[in-house]
Amino acid sequence: MKGKTSIVMLTYNELHLTKKCIDSIKRHTRSDQYELIIVDNASTDGTKEYVRELEDVIFIENEENQGFAKGCNQGVKKATGDSILFLNNDTMVTENWLSPLKEALFASDRIGMVGPVSNYVSGPQMVQPSYTDVKELPDFAKEYTAARKGQRTYVHRLVGFCLLVKRELIEDVGLFDERFVYGSFEDDDLCLRSLLKGYQLQIVHDSFVHHHGHATFRANQETNISTLFAENRLRFLDKWGIDLNLITPHPYFAALLPQEAKYVLDVGCGAGATGLELINRQSVDMYGVEDDALKAAIAKAYYQEVIEAKADEYPWSEKEAFFDAVIFSDVLEHVSDPWQIVAQAHASLKPGGVIICCLPNMMHAEVLLPLMTGDFTYQDVGLLDRTHMRFFTPKTMRELFPDHLFERVIEQHINVQIDQNVQLFFDEVARVGESLGFQTKALSDQVTQYQILIVARKKGGS
Repeated sequence: MKGKTSIVMLTYNELHLTKKCIDSIKRHTRSDQYELIIVDNASTDGTKEYVRELEDVIFIENEENQGFAKGCNQGVKKATGDSILFLNNDTMVTENWLSPLKEALFASDRIGMVGPVSNYVSGPQMVQPSYTDVKELPDFAKEYTAARKGQRTYVHRLVGFCLLVKRELIEDVGLFDERFVYGSFEDDDLCLRSLLKGYQLQIVHDSFVHHHGHATFRANQETNISTLFAENRLRFLDKWGIDLNLITPHPYFAALLPQEAKYVLDVGCGAGATGLELINRQSVDMYGVEDDALKAAIAKAYYQEVIEAKADEYPWSEKEAFFDAVIFSDVLEHVSDPWQIVAQAHASLKPGGVIICCLPNMMHAEVLLPLMTGDFTYQDVGLLDRTHMRFFTPKTMRELFPDHLFERVIEQHINVQIDQNVQLFFDEVARVGESLGFQTKALSDQVTQYQILIVARKKGGS
């Protein structure tokens, strides 16, 4: 574990919280492990006078509120540690909080930032605490972290309320982007820039930091949290065209991947959220295909290889009998020859390897009922996505995986319920069709099947 950590803390009023935070740091952190840098953004409640009297504190006083990003950047320029911890003043650290963070940060050259879990934070760093009073915090934190010693989770995003960063990352990636003004999304921006440089981010589950939440915003009566968040979100989208909060794994694929799968190709991998969930679950080497340049670059932080290409441009012949699984994440309906791609994927699988895919069902009532009235209007999203090139029914989906090559081991239906009268209509159509000798018995069920998940195993293995 490396040496000194520079703790950069911004203050803007809320002196009572700042005192609690500093007291918790002194109580739970060895003095030789850190230096404390406080940047005050023009407090008027006695904060400046209090901090001036503290020993061993590097203090920067701003005559005007410079905002979170600029204030943190001022602090970093004074830092001498080999790691920099951005810590909100409305937090309270707990016993043995810093050591696990530093152990995780320096466990690998590829890890660039880590963060603890907390009672008040967005995303997967949030845990449900059992305490209702901060007097109960020490006992909770000790028991919670002891039960999760050494547990880590790779993520695309960490929240800046308590964020430990390698100095070399700051030197490589740069400081916070000051366009995000008073706070929010400057941490998302730093995370994204870090991922694009190949750094990895981790949640450290055996470090717990209590967070009061939004205290600085509440202290600043001129700042509306909702307005600030909305404005900075627009700034982030204008800069990147992507929202880290919306990078989520496919909700079904991780559960369907065999536990023993080691080499996995994720076709249409996006930013790599599905692969990241798999990496956190089991020992797996992820490979990806993605035609969106930014998403492909993000995925590269965690995948062994990501080729920026369309699915039908992937060099399948270079990976003959290599993969244990191939995932098609909303892909096959977007290519001109899905049958050919499935055949190529078959050749790239080891015997016993699996293809996992999800396909939209054109028999769903959302498509079928309008079609019966002559309406087949493309949409921006959904079953009639205008970018779809091929359309499937349950029967034609199964035909993608011919019996001489595959055995279907799982078929799951993702149902979206329909209006009761629409259901009654199709029940009646199915009944009449059967009475006339047509094969319509399955219609009543198929009209609620929005998507179908298929796991098909290559023949020749167990």
